[in-house]
Amino acid sequence: MECSIRLADIDDIDEIKKIADQNKKEIGFLLWPIMTASAKADELFVAFCQNQVAGFIRWHKRKDGWSTVYEICVDEKFRKIGIGKKLLSRIPKPIRLKCPVDNESNTFYKRLGFILAGQEPGKKRKLNIWIKK
Repeated sequence: MECSIRLADIDDIDEIKKIADQNKKEIGFLLWPIMTASAKADELFVAFCQNQVAGFIRWHKRKDGWSTVYEICVDEKFRKIGIGKKLLSRIPKPIRLKCPVDNESNTFYKRLGFILAGQEPGKKRKLNIWIKK
């Protein structure tokens, strides 16, 4: 299946938000204004497959040079075909992200070569801290 990745624009946010809302247990609740601000800052990528939004990644390039990934999510019907890997490949290295310890995405980050740098308490559950240089 051919999929493309590009910077998201405001017109993509409704579809991105649908995917985020379907996965809010895993990634939390995302507000429309936050998504809009990320799109305007060119810090939101969207994946398209079969002419529809298949996934997204929201991130921020910090002043210290690290890129922080806030959310990455692929629509369930488009998982396991490499979209998450393609989305992460668009983020400048070094990358840092956090993932709840009980989330199956930890296996994904490890498989992509991220290093488990530690753990910290989260609001509801413990978080793994992953880095890739």
